[in-house]
Amino acid sequence: MLEFLYNKLRSGMRKLDVTLERSKYGYIEKLPKELKYFDGSMYEAVLRSAERYPNRTALEYFKMEVSYKEMIKKINKAASAMKALGIKKGDFVTICMPNTPEAVYMFYAVNEIGAIANMVHPLSSEKEIEEYLIQSKSKMMLCIDIAYPRVENIIKNTDVEHLIVVSPTRSMDFLVRLLFKLTKGRKNHIKRSQQVMTWDRFIFQALKYTEDPHVKMAPNDPAVILYSGGTTGKPKGVVLTSMNFNAQALGAKYLVPELLKPKYSMLCFLPNFHAFGMGVCMHIPLYCGMRMVLIPQFNAKKLKKYIKNYRINILVGVPTVFEYMMKVKFGSRELRRVKGVVSGGDIVSQSLKDSINKFLKEHGSKAVIQNGYGLTEAAGGMIFSAKSVANLPAAIGFPLPDSEALILDIKTKKPAKLGEDGEILVRGLTIMKGYLNNPKETEKSFTKVNGKKYLKTGDIGYMDERGVVYFKARLKRMIISNGYNIYPGNVEEATLKSNYVDSCICIGVPDKLRGELVKVFIVLKPDVHEHAAKKDLNKLYKKYLAKYEIPRELEFVSELPKTKLGKVDFMALKNR
Repeated sequence: MLEFLYNKLRSGMRKLDVTLERSKYGYIEKLPKELKYFDGSMYEAVLRSAERYPNRTALEYFKMEVSYKEMIKKINKAASAMKALGIKKGDFVTICMPNTPEAVYMFYAVNEIGAIANMVHPLSSEKEIEEYLIQSKSKMMLCIDIAYPRVENIIKNTDVEHLIVVSPTRSMDFLVRLLFKLTKGRKNHIKRSQQVMTWDRFIFQALKYTEDPHVKMAPNDPAVILYSGGTTGKPKGVVLTSMNFNAQALGAKYLVPELLKPKYSMLCFLPNFHAFGMGVCMHIPLYCGMRMVLIPQFNAKKLKKYIKNYRINILVGVPTVFEYMMKVKFGSRELRRVKGVVSGGDIVSQSLKDSINKFLKEHGSKAVIQNGYGLTEAAGGMIFSAKSVANLPAAIGFPLPDSEALILDIKTKKPAKLGEDGEILVRGLTIMKGYLNNPKETEKSFTKVNGKKYLKTGDIGYMDERGVVYFKARLKRMIISNGYNIYPGNVEEATLKSNYVDSCICIGVPDKLRGELVKVFIVLKPDVHEHAAKKDLNKLYKKYLAKYEIPRELEFVSELPKTKLGKVDFMALKNR
């Protein structure tokens, strides 16, 4: 009883505190005075959707549709199978899968029994997989068949007692599965044993467990481990909770309600082992009763086919996806069903934003591109651009309800004035519990300002009088030349004004005299000569950039290197 009253009082004080903080900035979006957050697990939130929309399609996978009622049954079977095999509350279960139905069932089943889902990239190296399994002390692992040979080599060095291997074809329509095997089929000889089993054999174990597998979890219990993409040292396991993702889903419903209607379908190709993919592309649509179309391996050349065949309403992706979309020939009305376009994972330049919006309008869509901003440590997304601010240059939007962004002056370490640049700090219900088994790094990632604890994002931005947050640059990407702070985004924006340039990235390179020099890697449009491009760019730089911002080096490349998640690989460019 005392704990209940304490939590109620703490919740009330937090909401009052955030309300007072917001009033300083004249926050104008309509929000209820008090949001009532779902006080349960992620599984329970999706179960609630299934009770509301039992016969509505929850997920679609290569033309195979699964209703909410059917999905819950499959989740329950996976949960019972895990219980039969001895997995209990607090145990770690590693999921090393692309976006397939089995990955969805397993994720929510792990949550249902109170275990913790340890999410791993299927293309990780042997050593990386081994490290993730050891860090988490996982007792069970679900992996895609292409990862099996790597897992087989290292599993003896881990605590894994049960390994489930599944093919991406398992849930496909029979004809699609047959065609897939004929054209892309691969033979991975799985050595079945007491430890190693197929998905079907795993699910068969559910018959041995006759009790209810559901275990009650507190909303702030550890539920998910996602690995941050650090550029130095070992990747850190980020410990997230059901409340982190449930609060994100409810908050998003209030900030972008026009995008999250139960009747809408969302194309889900951002991976489940990435915070933005898990939160925005998997949990939010299921929380809202939407139809989730799973794409295990995204193929940009099939984007038109995806949108048309699956009647897609909401597109969520990284900027490079939308750049490609504009190169595809669509009919004048072929994008009419697209109601929302959300970009995350990287910043969209204003020129690209304008081009995308023009393209959408010309092909029948009334959508405008909207930003989602976040980081793994904040469950992927905690600032969204409501439609009313989506077209403001560099705007990333408003923080979620009951969340707050603060701009901290980098030099004085005090709150910056409105309109002034500083590091973006955040706090709220989507913030991680900490790094797995790493209290020192956890402590370093937070800071206190005026007695309040904030997560440091490592990004530079500013805030206007309405509370809209604007992004300027990654703190690590900021170039300091002759004592001047140079934001790569400004240089890239000026570069993209050239009709000769297809894409570009600006970085700082070491220089003994100035500290750093501004260098731009440029991909030219077809049949463009470098000399003509240089001449055009010199004019644009003089017009749009300060003298100290003008690039000292231009390097023309055939393409920009990308990471596994489709983002530009800055480290590869710096190491050229």
